[in-house]
Amino acid sequence: MSLSVFKNFYQPMETLNPSIAITARASYFTSIITFSIMGSFAIKRSRRLSFLYYWMLIGAISSLIPLMLSSINEWQLFFVSVLLGSTFGIGLPSCLAFFADMTNFENRGSLSGVVFLVSNLVIAAVAVTLLNTDLKVIALAAGAWRVVGLILFALLKPKQETKTKDNRHISFSSLFENKRFLLYFIPWFAFSLIEWFENPIRVSLFGEFAASVEVIGVAFGSIAAVVGGMFADRIGRKIIVLYAFVSIGIAYAALSIMPTNIVVWYFFAVIDAIAFGLIYPIFVLTIWGDLSQQRERQKYYAIGTVPFFFAGILELIVKPYVLSVRPEAAFSLASFFLFVAVIPLLFAPETLPEKIIKERELKEYIEKAKKTKEKYG
Repeated sequence: MSLSVFKNFYQPMETLNPSIAITARASYFTSIITFSIMGSFAIKRSRRLSFLYYWMLIGAISSLIPLMLSSINEWQLFFVSVLLGSTFGIGLPSCLAFFADMTNFENRGSLSGVVFLVSNLVIAAVAVTLLNTDLKVIALAAGAWRVVGLILFALLKPKQETKTKDNRHISFSSLFENKRFLLYFIPWFAFSLIEWFENPIRVSLFGEFAASVEVIGVAFGSIAAVVGGMFADRIGRKIIVLYAFVSIGIAYAALSIMPTNIVVWYFFAVIDAIAFGLIYPIFVLTIWGDLSQQRERQKYYAIGTVPFFFAGILELIVKPYVLSVRPEAAFSLASFFLFVAVIPLLFAPETLPEKIIKERELKEYIEKAKKTKEKYG
């Protein structure tokens, strides 16, 4: 919701001074990354619950700041950009780490899919409801959304966390020395860059069809997130991610061969939506929780979410240049690099413990045996 407020806040400046608007958007994403990393250092696990209450309250207040501004100038735009980005980013790692602590290996994938589904549907509903609405109404809606979230969080009555020996102190440098972390982080970083780089080209090529792509994305992406999450808890995270990478690589290859074919557009939109629904819940919510068992999860999530926001900054920088690239060449390169990004995943270990997979397979086998015995016994 803070992103919705920010988008509507910088749009008037985008027509008056595009370079200032682009810089403001970059400031927003940069603030999220910077304060996310700062928050992962500053917030200790034993104080995380109290911090999350304050974070949601401050987020609600910051969303209402645009109501106090009668007009928009450059300094106000930068102020709101940094304010919304920082208030969102500083609590993001703690929020995601709290989710990981409240789940386990057996249900983390499924619940990640459900969270993605609910978020998708709510954001889509709010976007449609507030379409062509002025900034003040959107700011009020964003503030109300944060307050509702705070109330629901309080009603859940989460328990205050205590210090444990399991959460050992780790540095960011040690994360990048962790082979398991890198084998998942590199493909995720590559996917984020490719998606953001290709987005301006896709929008330009699709034209009015781009609106249909968004609808298809919400529908198929939400379903894929739930189904993919269930399978991720049964057969593992790695195979789901591999399937998504290969699928979107094939979709880009098809688009590079027939970039103006409407059937290929629909094929790409569906496959891209499914891949999006499989990849984002796993890489935003699931994987880093799996890898950070008995460690400081905030740092894993702080670094794990960087690719998404960093790619958003790079898109702003390269957008004028990538639009000059022929779609056939751009989509061919995207397909190639997506297949290259699969290579680290082939060597990555499965984060869902093999014991859990075997136990589920054994349980299913026993249930089938019982049904067979009852049928023929």
